[in-house]
Amino acid sequence: MKKKPVSLELAMSGETAEPEALSLAAMPKADPVEKLTVYVPRAAAKRLKQMALDHDKRVNDFLQEGVEMMLAKYGQPSLAEFRGK
Repeated sequence: MKKKPVSLELAMSGETAEPEALSLAAMPKADPVEKLTVYVPRAAAKRLKQMALDHDKRVNDFLQEGVEMMLAKYGQPSLAEFRGK
């Protein structure tokens, strides 16, 4: 089974990438974060998206602000403190 190309340029050329060219060690290290999913009513999701547009932010910025407030309310470390660990 032939591997799928990893980039548009490779796909257009019909070639496949060499494994050493795709080394994970060459990729920049990001802060370890975990994706969480939140379910909200559709109207609330639309409102959050509009608020993000109005305030030139991302919905994730608002969600992180809410998480910060919840952590503070329950006496837990802030997100910045977790990032420092």
